[in-house]
Amino acid sequence: MYWGDLSFIVAVHRNGTYSAAAKAMGVTHTTVARRIRELERRYGAQLVDSTRQGALLTPAGETVLETALRIEDQLGDLERQVKGKDSKLAGPVRLTTCDAFAWFYAERFRAFGDRYPEIELEIIADSKVRDLARREADIAIRVTDDPPENLVGRRLDTLEQAIYGARSLIEGTEDQRSLPWITYTPIQPPRKLEAWMQARQPAPKIAAQVDNALIMLRAAQAGIGLAVLPTSLGDGDSNLLRLGQAIPELREDVWLLTTRESLATARVRALYGHMAGR
Repeated sequence: MYWGDLSFIVAVHRNGTYSAAAKAMGVTHTTVARRIRELERRYGAQLVDSTRQGALLTPAGETVLETALRIEDQLGDLERQVKGKDSKLAGPVRLTTCDAFAWFYAERFRAFGDRYPEIELEIIADSKVRDLARREADIAIRVTDDPPENLVGRRLDTLEQAIYGARSLIEGTEDQRSLPWITYTPIQPPRKLEAWMQARQPAPKIAAQVDNALIMLRAAQAGIGLAVLPTSLGDGDSNLLRLGQAIPELREDVWLLTTRESLATARVRALYGHMAGR
């Protein structure tokens, strides 16, 4: 049994007739009568008498009513407590993204903490795609050209990528095509980068494989090999040289994503609005 069953006893008690109870609940007279009969079968006792004066609760019905009213009060208290917590700009918010964006948006995260000191921002920076619908995170920053239709989204930026190498590796090299590469470890499905490299250079010399952009940046800085890096990481490093323009095939959008249900919580709404520049 659940609260929906007991609510019919409460409605009959407060409204006096099945018809009035049905109108108050937004259902039909037949629905009220059927649900009361189901309760009577479950308890094995008559709960309501139909009289000239209306629908009156029997002693057994009064006993059920006492419990139903207590449950109604408790549910009301619970709803007020939950809504009170969700309306406060305090508590935890989980944001999932990759390591590069955690680095790139660090100043914006700091500004959010300054503005909302009672909100605890948890940043999950890894390659795993968290399921927002299952509340594995509240908000995501993802690279995608096709954001899921079931999520609320806003395009934050455009990710540009280019080839970089350490000055110590490139300067003095006569044939840059002979230089080794740093690539990502294989994943399924493969990234756009893997397809681009295969088309450009089917059998490149691989010096190292890494699993995230910041390690690739550090490996490139150390002169281990050439690397394709976000321009937001590579352009600001004086130890790296960019070889050519941004690669058009690797251009992708950066999206801020969440669910409509999560936006009902004030602290999630505050972070979403802050990151979106509102």
